[in-house]
Amino acid sequence: MTDFSTRIRRATMVEHREAETRSFISRLMAGSVPMAGYAALTAQYLTIYRELESAAAHMRTAAPSSPTNRATAGSSSGPASDRVGAGSVSGSAAELVAGFADPALTRVPSLEADLAHLYGPDWESVITVLDSTRRYAERLRAQAATSPTHFIAHHYVRYLGDLSGGQMIGRTLANLYGLGEAGTSFYRFEQIPDPRAYKIAYRARLDALDLTEDQAEIMLAEARLAFRCNADIFVELGAHYPENPEDLAPAA
Repeated sequence: MTDFSTRIRRATMVEHREAETRSFISRLMAGSVPMAGYAALTAQYLTIYRELESAAAHMRTAAPSSPTNRATAGSSSGPASDRVGAGSVSGSAAELVAGFADPALTRVPSLEADLAHLYGPDWESVITVLDSTRRYAERLRAQAATSPTHFIAHHYVRYLGDLSGGQMIGRTLANLYGLGEAGTSFYRFEQIPDPRAYKIAYRARLDALDLTEDQAEIMLAEARLAFRCNADIFVELGAHYPENPEDLAPAA
C-alpha cells in the first residue's frame, strides 16, 4: 500500500504545479513585481495564518479530558464524526491532529514583524485583504477549525511547503528585494533548526494516520482545494500587479 505522504503528494501534483507557476509568482521570483506586490502577498498570508493558527490552537486545547470523550476513541465510523465540538474532541480525532498543531511552526508573529517593516508601524490600518483571501479564510474557519482531517490537509499544504520550497523562496526574495532578514522572517523557522529532519518526521506522522478511506479521500480533496485557494490569491494579486501596466487593476 502506498504511504499516505506519497499519496497526498501525488494527488496534489497538478494543483501544486498550477499554483507555483502563476504569473505573479513567476515574476515575483524574477524580481519583476514591485516591492508593493511582495508586501501585498505578505498581507494575504497574515490573514490565512491567523485562521490556520487559530484552528491549531483550538485543536491543541480541545483534547479529550473526560471519561466520555476518552471512551469514544476509535469509535469514529465516518468523516463527520471527527468534528471538534465546543471545547472537546473525540479520542480518535485527537490522535489525528496530535503532532501537527506544533507551536514551533507559528508564523503570525513573523508575518506581523515583516508587515511592520514593509508598511511601517500603522501597517494594520493600510493593508488590504483580497476577495480570494477572504474566501480562503472562510474555508479555514468553516472546515479546518472543526475537522482534524480538513485541518491537516490545509496544514500540509502551507507548512510543509514553507519548510520545503519556501526556504529557497525566502532567500531569493531577500536577495532580489534587498531585504536581508528584515521583511522575510516569515520564511525562517527559528525553532526548527533542521527543516529536513522536521519534514521527514512530518511525513512519518502523515503515514501513521489511522484514516478510513472516506477520511483519506476528504483530506486529499481538501488539500487540492487548498492549493487552488492559494492559486486564486496569486491570480488576484497578478491583476493588481500585472506584467503590462495597461492591465492594472486597483492596487491591493
